[in-house]
Amino acid sequence: MDIDKIRKRIRTVVLLIGFLFLCSPYLFSQTYGLKFNAYNFSLDRRTELDLCPDEFFKLQDEFEISFDYKITRIQSNSNAGFFGYVFRVINSEDKNIDLLSTPTPDIGLNLVVGESNTIIPAQYPLEYINNWIRLRIKFLLSEDRLIFYTPDTFYVHENVGFRQNEEVKIVFGANDYKHFKNSDVPSMTIKDLKILEKGKVKYHWELNEKEGNKALDKINGRWAIVKNPSWEVLNHQNWQKIFEHELKGEISVAVDNEHGDVFMLGKDDFTEYSTLKNNISKTKYTNVPAFYDRNFRTIYSPVDKTIYAYLVEEGHLYSLDINTGTWNKTGKPVNFQTKFRHHNHYFSRSDTSIYIFGGYGMHRYNNEVVKIDVNDKKWNHLPVDKNIFTPRYLAGLGELNDTIYIFGGYGSASGNQLINPQSYFDLITYSIKDGSWSKKFEVDHLIDDMIVGNTMWIDKTTRNYYALVFSKIKFENKIQLIKGNLDSPQIELVGDEIPFQFLDIRTEVYLYFMPAKNKLYTYISYTNDSTAKVAIYSIDNPPGKASGSKKDFVTSSKFLRYLLMLFLLLTAMAVGMILWKKKVAKKEQKQVDIPNANDVETVISRLGHTTIGLLDYNFILFGGFQVFNKDFQDITYKFSPLLKELFLLILLHTLKNNKGISSEKITEVLWYDKTEKSARNNRSVNMAKLRTILDEIGSCELSKKTGYWKINFEPTQLKGDYLEFLDITASKNNMTKQSIDLLIKIVEKGAFLSNVHYDWLDEYKASVSDTIIDTLVKYGKSCNIKEDADFIIHLADSIFNFDMINEDAMILKCMAQYCMGKHSHAKATYAKFFKEYVTMYGQEYERSFVDILEIKE
Repeated sequence: MDIDKIRKRIRTVVLLIGFLFLCSPYLFSQTYGLKFNAYNFSLDRRTELDLCPDEFFKLQDEFEISFDYKITRIQSNSNAGFFGYVFRVINSEDKNIDLLSTPTPDIGLNLVVGESNTIIPAQYPLEYINNWIRLRIKFLLSEDRLIFYTPDTFYVHENVGFRQNEEVKIVFGANDYKHFKNSDVPSMTIKDLKILEKGKVKYHWELNEKEGNKALDKINGRWAIVKNPSWEVLNHQNWQKIFEHELKGEISVAVDNEHGDVFMLGKDDFTEYSTLKNNISKTKYTNVPAFYDRNFRTIYSPVDKTIYAYLVEEGHLYSLDINTGTWNKTGKPVNFQTKFRHHNHYFSRSDTSIYIFGGYGMHRYNNEVVKIDVNDKKWNHLPVDKNIFTPRYLAGLGELNDTIYIFGGYGSASGNQLINPQSYFDLITYSIKDGSWSKKFEVDHLIDDMIVGNTMWIDKTTRNYYALVFSKIKFENKIQLIKGNLDSPQIELVGDEIPFQFLDIRTEVYLYFMPAKNKLYTYISYTNDSTAKVAIYSIDNPPGKASGSKKDFVTSSKFLRYLLMLFLLLTAMAVGMILWKKKVAKKEQKQVDIPNANDVETVISRLGHTTIGLLDYNFILFGGFQVFNKDFQDITYKFSPLLKELFLLILLHTLKNNKGISSEKITEVLWYDKTEKSARNNRSVNMAKLRTILDEIGSCELSKKTGYWKINFEPTQLKGDYLEFLDITASKNNMTKQSIDLLIKIVEKGAFLSNVHYDWLDEYKASVSDTIIDTLVKYGKSCNIKEDADFIIHLADSIFNFDMINEDAMILKCMAQYCMGKHSHAKATYAKFFKEYVTMYGQEYERSFVDILEIKE
């Protein structure tokens, strides 16, 4: 058997393995792309993608721009957010060709050729909204012609006005180049952006980054610059806190999913939060309800757009007109306890009725089912299959095609709290049409004491369901989103965790899906004696797989384990074939393209000496995690989630006190669920892997000479943005403008280890943030406002990146703007701070604009 045959067989094995993994139902394609901040963001927060920030592209004769494109409807039944520049192509003589998204008369794409002011309208069927399509524009320079391709057709235009051997600049979204500046950005997302020359891909930006403000071309290593990026991977991975407020008294929630409104009802008024407009409004009741009590529950009816309130024991139904704030009747005070706390409820459109399931009170769990007919106000207790629906509360409820699904919960078969209470892991169904019950299956015990958020969401298209799970016995708790399918017991963790406080009847947790935004929302409220702390988080649909080594897969995925075994077997066979044949005993050395000195100098010259990033540092921690070897090649991909956490754990403990970290502490953080022997083996294997990577970086080594794990390095040879940050901030009394300027350049890339989330890391993140703010504020106060006004404004904006309502930063910026004669700008800065302050603290900022400037108008 010759070497070519062996290679072919190995290639076949690799392809087979790849095919099997692609066929696995548990390995999903990643959602990625660059989402552009559009009209619903302020002008200075809109997204710009500049493919050539430092120089023009030099393209010959025939080139093509190709990319995947998705336009998103921001508001239901509205074309708001559809207008704006998709891209602008500008040549060295300031001739331009623009692709715009337009909302009138129907949504469409217009290709505008600047030389002739020609507008080429392209059809954009409504079914393309919220879906990916591929767009291409081909330039035939020798023929002075272009062709614009859409999925359905193509458009040709002559007399473009570009010459052969053209130099062009390409910018997507917002633009701040010369007189082409614009801030009109459509609510679009793009990915897999390519530039082809004579049919061959010359540049390819996948736009699958997770963090930072740069995108890498995987063909030639060319960086594109992104302002105000919103990476799809993170939007589908991380929960974003979009609302946080402290409301007076007990709060009951009701949600209008169709219009994206969350109603939080208190005793004297209700607060409405719009997810579409991202604003809040408060409405006082015209007649205050006497029946109001924490035991009351509320639910929104999409049929008559009314909120209903009820207490099961009382048997009365109350309705609220959300437009006027008027209750149909105020009832009377209630002084009895309920046995229906944390029950599940659902409003059925088909029979305009409210269905109530289970609950807890007076030391008993129940499995009662109550139906409230909204039209005739009749209450009925419905039959229950007690073998299927056992007494429980703290379960999740969702609905699909008039079938109600109840997931998990906590209770006991007898209903008595004293007799074997336990968590449930079953998915059961109840048919509204015929009243029948069935049990679908049980899922794996993710958490022994698992309970479920009150509502869950079922995707009608995929039959996937999403639910929030957390521990029943922890006060300082964490919510985890799970994903399953109605036809399979397998589940997986998706999205990152949400920290919150749980105390049984004082805490409410709900999951909602808002179709107009195509997002999932988590509502959390925690009530103390007089107030309720309310928070709302959002994540893009579909949520991405949970990050972190402890969440790589759910143990119930048996198929995946079998696939892994097959992978190892086939790999062993491939290796055996190589060893068996003496002709291939010598291994081929992997060739690495290392740029020579001239190449590096060229890149440095292009990027500029002050650029922070690719060539300056061996590792970057601000704005995201990146590591480069001694030849300045990006080797971040070599850090698995576990290796990344191990590296950061040792590095940060080394830099904290030069002591390092003990093996016991590493085990406690990374392998707390392993036996001592298993943890020791895991630690040894991963330390060996880490040593290999550190050898590539050079000038640093992993050491345990003192009994503690440390990363020793030569400061003059190893460079990192965090090392410079520590060096700058170590001497607060000897700050110079040059060192502060460097500090600002370091931190303006983004927060310290943004989107890297470990419990132990929170202390470091808080310390870094506090140090940055303290350092910049102290230096800013020492500056001469009149002489350094521009610098002060830049410094203040840097502080706002870490604390959006920092009083010192606001005062510094206002004073600098005022000294420059920009009085309206100073007032706008104050007004923005004032508004954010009210939103954050629920009260007005006590100092006036005149007070902070100490001037008289």
